[in-house]
Amino acid sequence: MMLSRIILSNKILFFVVFVLSFSFLNCSKSYATRELQESNLDVAKRSEAIVVARCISSESRWNDEGTLIFTYVTFEIQHTIKGKDPKDKLTLKLIGGQVGDVIQTVPDLPVFNEEGEVMLFLGPINKDGYPTLASMKNGALQIQTDIKTGQKIVTTPTSGLEIYRENTEREISSQEAEGVLLEDMIYSLRKALNQ
Repeated sequence: MMLSRIILSNKILFFVVFVLSFSFLNCSKSYATRELQESNLDVAKRSEAIVVARCISSESRWNDEGTLIFTYVTFEIQHTIKGKDPKDKLTLKLIGGQVGDVIQTVPDLPVFNEEGEVMLFLGPINKDGYPTLASMKNGALQIQTDIKTGQKIVTTPTSGLEIYRENTEREISSQEAEGVLLEDMIYSLRKALNQ
């Protein structure tokens, strides 16, 4: 009798672990699929803030336990597109980085270069008090200055956003866009978010 109860308990425990494992894997797969299919417009809509910023410093260091590397990237805010105006600077705490000869990487996490300009799609503040990226894959768009014209250009391909010439109703592109003028990107984002 006692042996049959133990066997039954083990079968129930195994079933519960199996169901929970399946549910966890299914949720992770669902989130990963959403992340891969999410357009820049989707990310913009759920972002708490969108800013144009310049990277002014980046430092990687081990956590207190010595098990993970985190990189602290500080930005100078140049322009706020959505959300409350943050202070003139913000720092992201991103998992991964390099300390000495040890490198920890995270797939799809953007890389920031000092003095590089980016458009950041920010999510909520994390438990450590740092803002987060709204998306690892689409949370940062790289910006470069055209040497000939001096104009700023968003060089990261964008998707799901109709691009309009600033202050006109003339649509430039409704497909995946690359090499969009920053002023047109800002105008198009504001137009899409206000609809």
